[in-house]
Amino acid sequence: MTRAKPNFGGHYQPHVPGELGRYAECDAKASMTQAAWARSYGIDAFCHFCEWTGATPTPEIELNKIRHLAGVFPYCVCWENATPDRDFGAAQPRSHAPPQYSAAQASVFFRALLPLLADAHYVRVNGRPLVIVTVPELLDELAPVLASWRDDCRRSGAGDPYLVGVSGVRGTLPGFDATLELPPLGFPPESVLGAATAVDPAFRGEVLSYRSLAAQLLGRARPGYKLFRTAMPGWDTTPVAGPRGGVTFVGSCPEVFGYWVERIAHEAIVRFAGEERLIFIRSWNEWDVGCHLEPDARYGRQYPAALRSAVEQADLGAPRRPAWPPAAYSNPGRAAVAPTRLVRSPVTQPMHAQGPTVSVVMPAYNHERFVTRALDSVLAQSYAGSVEIIVVDDGSRDATAELLDDYARRCSTHPLTVLHQANAGAHEAINHGLTLARGEWVALINSDDLYAARRLDNCLNAAAQRKAAFAFSGTSFVNDAGEAIGNDDRYVAQLRDEIARGFRAPDPVYALIRSNIAISSGNFVFKRGLLEATGGFSALRVCHDWDFILAASYHTPLAVVDEPLYIYRVHGANTFAARGLSTRLEIEQLLSRFFEDICRHPILREPLNRKRFLGHLRDCGLESFLPARDFS
Repeated sequence: MTRAKPNFGGHYQPHVPGELGRYAECDAKASMTQAAWARSYGIDAFCHFCEWTGATPTPEIELNKIRHLAGVFPYCVCWENATPDRDFGAAQPRSHAPPQYSAAQASVFFRALLPLLADAHYVRVNGRPLVIVTVPELLDELAPVLASWRDDCRRSGAGDPYLVGVSGVRGTLPGFDATLELPPLGFPPESVLGAATAVDPAFRGEVLSYRSLAAQLLGRARPGYKLFRTAMPGWDTTPVAGPRGGVTFVGSCPEVFGYWVERIAHEAIVRFAGEERLIFIRSWNEWDVGCHLEPDARYGRQYPAALRSAVEQADLGAPRRPAWPPAAYSNPGRAAVAPTRLVRSPVTQPMHAQGPTVSVVMPAYNHERFVTRALDSVLAQSYAGSVEIIVVDDGSRDATAELLDDYARRCSTHPLTVLHQANAGAHEAINHGLTLARGEWVALINSDDLYAARRLDNCLNAAAQRKAAFAFSGTSFVNDAGEAIGNDDRYVAQLRDEIARGFRAPDPVYALIRSNIAISSGNFVFKRGLLEATGGFSALRVCHDWDFILAASYHTPLAVVDEPLYIYRVHGANTFAARGLSTRLEIEQLLSRFFEDICRHPILREPLNRKRFLGHLRDCGLESFLPARDFS
């Protein structure tokens, strides 16, 4: 809208149409051009809003206009049964909204819609015509109304309609086949008005964070009902609200929009099958509220290109764990992360002693304050067997590398190898260190954490008692100064509660599907041979440890030691709370991967255990992760 003006610094207005130009709403030729252009970017159908609020006897004029404009491009209808909110573009659902439409009026609408439902180009889901309602609460006698709609549709020959109701953040809608998310309705996003520099002193509108809205909607727990997700490229109602009002979402760009689309598309692929793998984009051409995929003068085709790319990438899922041993490290000449330097202690071979040899692997990065104390705690182990130590310096930029080299040169009791590589992330450092391990067992430790003196002894004993190839212990939490953290720290108190519940569970897997009660890869002790079954650590930034322990549970029981034998240092950089959206998305990925083959998990082998575990999933709200093909 060319009359729109920027109201604050960085305010993107006006939105000027790009290569498709301006056109009249009723221009059928323009609609054909739009359809062809949309199809080229992976859009399968248009959903047309029918704004009928009962002011006219029937909605036939509005519906006929939709049918005329749709032409041969697939389409469906959404009944906008309330006057759109000027700021949010749709009537916001209310938990106790008074009915506005009688059963007779609802019947009038649906019977006028029936000729469109019989159209060969109308969208069908598993053979059923798709009909959407924006505010179901406004329909009086909702259950009888929906039943009558289904009867009318069957009698017309169009079949049983696939009915979808729009929801803000509520639960499932009774009588509907599915629920539709329709941003910007949803969780209240972060206000960034305080950071906006006004251009127009009269501006009194709201300035909200686009990224915050996307993060909150993507961070929703998967519901147990069918929820179709929606992404939007932007939102700005100041052109229709005037300079003194309106709602503007700032921070949108093709990259963030593409990320949003990729995540909702991946969820649709994981959760649904066939024609129910639906996602929605709002909108194609809501120019008056700055919400459009059509090209504009600023971004051109970047938003539709981001949509197409995101859908193509959505099926890739979580990064795969590398087959073992990783090809990059098994052939040093072709290493993806080549070592720049190796330093070894004077002792190069484990001494012969009682018990299996344990290789302790430590990834290290910028921990000059803690790394020598971490190594001291390994050397102080009471374990009577042989222990070798492998430290991978992952491109530290502080004094960590020099401290490690000096420690290795002075170590006269254990074989200790320090390997220096370019920075590649914790998962790569662990994988690289594991390729050098020679012990029957492997124990990991973070370079800022500590072992209790009897850690290796007790973990190996617990593994032997349970005939397990994997063990971990309880955790104690300390601050940077090494002082114990009490339960007045809410984050640590929550972790302690989760660990305690997990250790009381029938199996650690009951707790591990909710949180990583092992806390860190540094708490892992496992047989090196297990890597052939699980593969190495995947390229997840935050949750590579959680992903690995869930994978291990497919191949071995998990032995737990209910003693705080791993001493975990809590500081801002290593808490889940500091990672935000990236953590939530990685959790979605790792749980999707864990559950995709759950039917072969040992925890489901016994009928009684199967029933108990599936009930636990329902109680945790995780039932939606179960593959539909196996649990439908």
